[in-house]
Amino acid sequence: MFSRTPAPGDRRPGPAEDTDGLDAETLSYLFELSDPVPAAIESDSVTLIQGELAELTGPDPVRASLATRLGRMLPALSRDRRERVFDLTCLALERLAHDEALIVRVALATAIKDVACAPPAVCVRLAQDVEATVAEPILRCCVTLSDGDLLTILRSKPPPWALAAIAGRPKVSAPVSSALYQAGDSDATGLLLDNHGAEIAEETLGDIVEEAKLKTEWQGKLVRRPMLPRRAALKLAGFVDQAALEFLRGRDDLDSVTAREVVRVARRRVDWLRDTDPGETPERRAARLFRKGDLDEAAIEDALSWKQLEFVRAALALRAGVPPLMVDKILQSRSGRAVTALTWRADLPMRTAFTLQKDLALIPSNQFVYPREGAGYPMTADEMIWQLEFFGIPPRATPP
Repeated sequence: MFSRTPAPGDRRPGPAEDTDGLDAETLSYLFELSDPVPAAIESDSVTLIQGELAELTGPDPVRASLATRLGRMLPALSRDRRERVFDLTCLALERLAHDEALIVRVALATAIKDVACAPPAVCVRLAQDVEATVAEPILRCCVTLSDGDLLTILRSKPPPWALAAIAGRPKVSAPVSSALYQAGDSDATGLLLDNHGAEIAEETLGDIVEEAKLKTEWQGKLVRRPMLPRRAALKLAGFVDQAALEFLRGRDDLDSVTAREVVRVARRRVDWLRDTDPGETPERRAARLFRKGDLDEAAIEDALSWKQLEFVRAALALRAGVPPLMVDKILQSRSGRAVTALTWRADLPMRTAFTLQKDLALIPSNQFVYPREGAGYPMTADEMIWQLEFFGIPPRATPP
């Protein structure tokens, strides 16, 4: 992948040499700039090109000109001509795609990047070229490349410029978008989000939204995505900055239920920040809300959205009835099962446990404890009690 093979070193006849019946007009067309396609190419004698066309050669600029001419020839071929010429032209293009001279491959890539009938094998070869000047226009523009071709290229761990080129294609399918995101290049993912011709599956978009909590440069791009799914819109409302939040609230393409919920979450977040007293410590605020009965799931989510982590730690300690040092010990263990058990003891839903694993304990994604059937706790009460006892936390005298 992303390699090139030098052209075979056989001697090939130049345009001035005898070519076993290949007429001078065809040779002139192939090696010089003349329009339109000459009538000689339509004659039966063009079959003599087979075995000769791929062998034509000359200095690098001449072969580059040949590449340009052949690329321009492709869309001009009529159905009748294709039967006699198209296969022969493809043979020549394949030879040029392997040419050792960069100028030749660049000329060929530039000539066929927008040609819908360009030979797939030639396009794939050029798309895998090590030189960005060759592969980039093909990766970005060539419609001949299939999803299978693009997925194969993405599996080969291509360089960042190749990822960016694929992300900028006029149309990107959902499978290609997912593979592109999984390649792990932040800039390419940003370009993908900016590309409104890219289809992004809701599951992939959900993963991007989660990662955008830390990658703030994606947030504005996400809130401007067309056809934003309800779940993604609500998640974004929970943590994007004020400017992005205002844009999200002003979108007119969200369904009425989603729009109302986004506004509700946005107002709640703004109210949370407005009600923050600079003279009140996070621990005191948590204690105040706890006494009032307002230290609920929404308060914890709002605090997490504003990165008020000390408040969240204090809230967990108060709701679970455990010392703050025990909460810290569990969070520092980076155990998804222990964090889940602590959240259960705090009488919070499993969705909060999942959020705490990601945003507070910073547990690796491959060690997440996931909800059962989308919302339930996946562990039994005895299993969670055992997890807490491991940290020296005895069972409650009464159920939470």
